Amino acid sequence: MSTNTRKAGVSRRAFAIGAGAALAAGHLAGAAHAQGFPSRPVKIIVPFKPGGRTDVVARMLAEKIQSNGWLSQPMAIVNADGGAGSNAVNLMGRDAPDGQTILHWQHQLLIAIAMDLGNFSLGEFKSIGYTGGGSPVWTVSEDSPYQTLDDLVTHLKDNPRGLVEAVGIGTIPHFVGAMLANAAGFETRYVTANSGADRLRMILGGNADIALFAASEYLAQQEGLRPLVYFGTERLAQLPDVPTATELGYDVTWANPNWWLAPADTPDEHVAMLAEALEKAIADPEIVQYFQDNTLEAYWMGPEESAADAQKTLDRLKEIAATIG
Repeated sequence: MSTNTRKAGVSRRAFAIGAGAALAAGHLAGAAHAQGFPSRPVKIIVPFKPGGRTDVVARMLAEKIQSNGWLSQPMAIVNADGGAGSNAVNLMGRDAPDGQTILHWQHQLLIAIAMDLGNFSLGEFKSIGYTGGGSPVWTVSEDSPYQTLDDLVTHLKDNPRGLVEAVGIGTIPHFVGAMLANAAGFETRYVTANSGADRLRMILGGNADIALFAASEYLAQQEGLRPLVYFGTERLAQLPDVPTATELGYDVTWANPNWWLAPADTPDEHVAMLAEALEKAIADPEIVQYFQDNTLEAYWMGPEESAADAQKTLDRLKEIAATIG
């Protein structure tokens, strides 16, 4: 073997060793970076006042993560309601996009984007994942002449805008009702009711014919209401006699998820660590039992799958927004 050949062989081996060392160093640096996260309490911003479902779930999962040591730092809840979610998004944007400040919301965020109600877009977020969710029921008053959804649809087709629906414009009840109306080919007339309590008062007082409630809201009340259709993918165990919209031939579902989001530039390894902790928390037996007791479904949908689902949902909401805008 010539001297030049031997030198070339040594050079190739040296390059391979050097490249391998550099690659290993890169992996170690990434691992060290991830291991240093979180370096302080993780701030969870909730765009609602304390006490609602989104807030309660955030606090329960944060406590479960802390008590089990699934993150090295605790998680602190910060409530920032108002501005169609803009207050919460702006608050998150003040901090570095490092995963130390994240957002816990649900698909009202997508409605805000579809309706141009907030100063943000889906591209500003990186999805961490969904931790379960729940679906609503469409109801009439107990003394209503409409015993089934078919009865109501038939009346509305014969009498366009002949019934009053209690909704808050740009809210989940507004959009879910509009989805069903588009699918079934009817129109209602709106009366403003921005909260579940407002919708309940309207329908019990005879000022509205139709109102949508979370299943837990309906089950807590029940008296004076008749549920016509459930918007889950399957019938709810607590309401076995209430059909789903899909059963009745309408391609309408709404499974409003507990959605965890980070700024778009958050490192993927930090998102992965947050996702791992949340996935463990939503599988905890106590959390699962709470969800079942509150007519919610405990499940996990990871970063990529939840991001794809959110984009698909947003596309559909934009179609609905164009018909009701």
